[in-house]
Amino acid sequence: MQSLIITASALSEIVKNISDKIEHNHISNITVINSSDLFVSLSNYRKEKLLISLNPAHPFISLIEIKNPCGTKVCGLSDTLRKEVKDSYLIKVETVNSDRIVSFKYIYTNDYFDKEERFLILELIPHRPNLILLNSERKILFATHYADLTNDRPIAKGLTYQTLPNTNTISDTGFDYEKFKKISTDYYQTATRKRLEEQYKPVLQHIKSRIKTLKQKLKVLNNEMQKAKENFVYKEIGSTILTLAYNKDDLNTYIKESGIEYDVSQTPGVNANKYFSKYKKAKRTIEMDEIELDKTEKEIDYLETCLSQAKYMNEDDILEMANLLFPKKFRISPKQKVQSKIGEINKNGFRILFGKNAKQNDELTFKKANKKDLFLHIQNEHGSHVIIQGDNPDNETILTACEIALLLSDKDCGDIQYTLVKNVKKGSYLGQAILTSYETYTLKNVRSETAKMLRELR
Repeated sequence: MQSLIITASALSEIVKNISDKIEHNHISNITVINSSDLFVSLSNYRKEKLLISLNPAHPFISLIEIKNPCGTKVCGLSDTLRKEVKDSYLIKVETVNSDRIVSFKYIYTNDYFDKEERFLILELIPHRPNLILLNSERKILFATHYADLTNDRPIAKGLTYQTLPNTNTISDTGFDYEKFKKISTDYYQTATRKRLEEQYKPVLQHIKSRIKTLKQKLKVLNNEMQKAKENFVYKEIGSTILTLAYNKDDLNTYIKESGIEYDVSQTPGVNANKYFSKYKKAKRTIEMDEIELDKTEKEIDYLETCLSQAKYMNEDDILEMANLLFPKKFRISPKQKVQSKIGEINKNGFRILFGKNAKQNDELTFKKANKKDLFLHIQNEHGSHVIIQGDNPDNETILTACEIALLLSDKDCGDIQYTLVKNVKKGSYLGQAILTSYETYTLKNVRSETAKMLRELR
C-alpha cells in the first residue's frame, strides 16, 4: 500500500499532475481544517480542491474531491491566509531545488488595488514541515514555524528566505499518483476527525474525565461492599450469643475464645441485638451499593457509547450531545443554529436511519418511524436506534443496518435485536426502548466499507 510519505521525485510527479489544473486560477477560498491540514478552493477548477497537509509524520499535497467541505477553523493561520493569499491569482507551481519543497507564485492585490508578486512556500519535510509567505523580494511575511537568529537557517519576519539545503536522499521510481490520490482522499476523513477532536476537545475530555471518576467510584463501592460482606459474621455472632444465653459457662468460653466485644452489664439479648444491628447495617449498605453500582456501570457504558458515536458525529451532533449530557456546562445558546440531524444512508432503495444521541433516538423511533418499519438495536448494550424504512428489506440492507448498530456502539461483532416498530415501547428515560418481542441477528464481523461509508456521512 502506497503511504503518504513522499520523496522529492514523488512530489515532482504530484506537481506535474496538478500544475496544469490549478495554475491561472484565482484562489477563491482557503479552509483550515485543523492545526496541520487545510485545503484551497479554486475559481475555475472546481472538480477538486488542493489538500495541503503539514502533518509532521507525512506532509504532502494532493488534489482530491471533497464532497462535504467543512467550514474553516477560526485561528491565526486562517486569518493570515485569508488576508494574504485568498482572492490572489495563482501563476506558477513548481518544486524547488529538486527537493520536497513547493513554490506557489501568485499575484496579490492589496486594499489600494496595487498588485504584487508573492510566493507561498511549502516545505514538506517530515518532522519539520513549514508554510512560509514571501513578498516580491522574497522576504518572509509569515511562517507557521519560526527559527531565531541563533539557528543555522533563521526564519523570521523581514528576513530573506533561504532555501533548505537539498535533503533528498531517496529516489522513487514506482510512484503511483492515482493510488496516492485515493489515500489522500481517505486522509481527509482523518483530518476532519482531528478537527472535531481539537474543536470539541473540552467536551470529549469532560466525558473521559467523568468516566474516570465513575470508574474510581466503582472501586470505592466494591471495596465498601467487600468490607460490608465481612460484617455478615455479626449475624452468626448474635445468633450464637442468643443460643448460649442460658448456658453462662459456654457463653463465657465462646466470648473468650472468639475475642468478641461483650458488655457484661447488659443481657445476652441486648448484646446480641447490637451485633444484629451491625449485620443489618452491612446488609443495607450492600443493597444500596448494589443499586449505585448498577447505576454507575450503566452511566459508564452510556458515556463510552457516546464517545464511540462521536467518531461518526459532525460538529452540531457533538454540541447537541454535550448539551444533553452536561446541560449546565455545555449550554446551547438560543442564538446558536444547531443543525444536528438523524443519520441516513440509502441502500438498495431503502432508507436506513439512525440516531446519534438519546434525543435523536427518541425522535426517530417514537415520532419519525412508521409502525411497520424495522427497528434494530445492539443487544444488552447502550447504542443507537436503527430504522429501516420500506417494505421487505433485502438481506444486504438488513446486514448493513446491523453493522451500523454495532459500529455506533464501537463493536465489530455481536448480537442485534430486530423487530417492527409497533413492538417497541417508550421507556422511563429519554431514548430508552422496551421491546415486547424481537428476534436476533448475530454478526461475527463488520465490513470495512460500511465503516468507511458511515465516516463519510459526517
